[in-house]
Amino acid sequence: MNVEISSILQNANSIGLILYLILPIILAGTLNMLFVKSRLFSRIHVPMDAGKCLSDGQPIFGANKTWKGFWGMIFFCALCFFVFGLIAQNNLTARELSLIPYESYNYSQLVLFGALWGLGYVLFELPNSFIKRRINIAPGKGGKKLSGIIFNFVDQADSALGCVIFLLIFYTPSFALWFSIFIVATAVHYLMNILLYVLRLKSSPW
Repeated sequence: MNVEISSILQNANSIGLILYLILPIILAGTLNMLFVKSRLFSRIHVPMDAGKCLSDGQPIFGANKTWKGFWGMIFFCALCFFVFGLIAQNNLTARELSLIPYESYNYSQLVLFGALWGLGYVLFELPNSFIKRRINIAPGKGGKKLSGIIFNFVDQADSALGCVIFLLIFYTPSFALWFSIFIVATAVHYLMNILLYVLRLKSSPW
């Protein structure tokens, strides 16, 4: 591992700043999961692929990828980013914790950048879901064979990768910091999935 990346990951203060940076995404994901499980907007709680299957007999994305979850994540990311922006603009401690320069964005930009961040999260989950259906891994489940184990890891990393790529739209860190954000975000995603599984908010830790 690059010496600078290793140094960042071994620095407790740097990890704290990274955790604060991805906190809007974590909160948005949690709120979205509760939203998806609620009865609100039930009309859009339908599979994004409309239940259609390809020639292999498997659905395109699967039942877990719904329009409700897709739009919900975008909405809650926009909301959380906006709230964190307001806090940072009015609180010195929050600004010192923020790697993202919230104070330089107006209200419209806060909503737009948050929505784009959420879009990166949900878009990058779709290719993995598509491929998992092709190798017959059920929605929301992990695999036991080598291919399944690989996709279990990708399950944690895909949305994190989407987030750090879309992060570049409004914040450009050094490559070392960018890569460190990806590592921490992937690890946090995995730990959050385990926590939600223990709390019975998810049917699988994947």
